[in-house]
Amino acid sequence: MKNIIIDTDTGSDDAVALVMALRDPSVKVIAVTTVSGNVEVNQATFNALTSIEYAGTYHPPVYKGMAKPLMVELETASQVHGLDGMSDKGFRKPSQVIESEHAVNALIRLAAQSDGLTELLTLGPLTNIAMAMIQAPEVMKKLPRITIMGGAHFYTNAHTVMAEYNIMADPEAADVVFRFGVPITLVTLEACQTQPAPLNADDIARFRAAGEAAAFCMDCNQVTIDLAVKSYGREELELPDPVAYAVLSRPDLAKTAFDSQTIIELGGTYSRGATVFRTRVGFFETAPLEINSRVVTEVDGLAFKDFMFNLLKN
Repeated sequence: MKNIIIDTDTGSDDAVALVMALRDPSVKVIAVTTVSGNVEVNQATFNALTSIEYAGTYHPPVYKGMAKPLMVELETASQVHGLDGMSDKGFRKPSQVIESEHAVNALIRLAAQSDGLTELLTLGPLTNIAMAMIQAPEVMKKLPRITIMGGAHFYTNAHTVMAEYNIMADPEAADVVFRFGVPITLVTLEACQTQPAPLNADDIARFRAAGEAAAFCMDCNQVTIDLAVKSYGREELELPDPVAYAVLSRPDLAKTAFDSQTIIELGGTYSRGATVFRTRVGFFETAPLEINSRVVTEVDGLAFKDFMFNLLKN
């Protein structure tokens, strides 16, 4: 069994990934840490507790983390997830309460205790992770791998022309993480967009009928589904964070991937937060190639949906 920590800005697709992880018998979630992103950190923490409640399994401790990015103001994503990050459905109040320890301190403590056996999955801006690396670099180097939902090739992201939201929301933090030296698996936005990975209307109906946990995962994404109807004229649900979780749990689901020196662009009106994938040394470059990540851009969509359905159904 693989031990993992999940760091999340719990919006609606994060919620699905949390429920999947908590219902996956091959994984044990030893902690959940929260950060501002899709919603501010207090709401993200409440949403994490709600997701754990609806998973219907065990209750890992939840630690509240950073309230704002390292150097910029917080930009949330309510247009994608709803004002509360969960489509404003008013789900039942969770029974679990948060821990008193700050998420950054918890990450450092858990990394120190892990003996290199606990992996980290990040589903939001990398603020907590960067702060832990800055405060305790030797301890955080014990992490064997970080799987990150984030990044995209240029022109494939709906949020800005150049940058995917999780990286754009705190590019300075992402820069710290990608320069740090712990091996990274980066699951990009494209990985969830390539057909047939997005859920279609039939998939959504099948999940809604599969029990409380599966229905919750569709209901909390209703704003996202409605946005697809408005934008594309059809019901569709892209699930970036669940795809990232699936790659962590089932690496064989990754169909297209490449090794890269991933560089975070920190300047520019439109390019700030862009992920630059450097895979070779160009003719006019002198800097050596320093591979820091395995970049996943496509998954087996049908196998992903079967994997998710089998975890969520009652």
